[in-house]
Amino acid sequence: MNAELLALLGAIEARQPLAKERAIADFGADPTRSHRELYRNRNAKLGIDFTVDVLDFPGAQAFDVRVVRIAAGCNNELHKHAHESLFYVISGEGEVRIADASLRVSQGEVAFVPRWAFHQSRNLSETEELVILAVTDFGLTKAVLGDYDKRTRLAVRGADVQEHG
Repeated sequence: MNAELLALLGAIEARQPLAKERAIADFGADPTRSHRELYRNRNAKLGIDFTVDVLDFPGAQAFDVRVVRIAAGCNNELHKHAHESLFYVISGEGEVRIADASLRVSQGEVAFVPRWAFHQSRNLSETEELVILAVTDFGLTKAVLGDYDKRTRLAVRGADVQEHG
């Protein structure tokens, strides 16, 4: 077992809070506002135009909370990764491709993407942005596999992205 996974397991076994002496405001966030940008990609040829912001919560080890914004009429990459993802649609209307099937989603609805399933989110509106709150177990899978996230991104020629599909 690697050191990061051992540290995560040790923190669980210690049965102690990981964010002691923090202001209560640090544990809340408004996902409709801008946060620390993690990733941005635009590729007109593939209809890709989206950003990913991360919401940094103190003490979070297993969960990773991100806000995905997909421009009107566009999509993100067709990609896969080790972490499971739960998508909650904050605003807009879209379609989430999971493996070989697609699920239509709109404000207030949820989609689940299993780990290692190729998936892609597409904005069905030609005028409004699609905003998705993505909650993943990236922290856990990163502790197991190391920082594999770049492998999933087309802009950095990631190995776990399909350019067409």
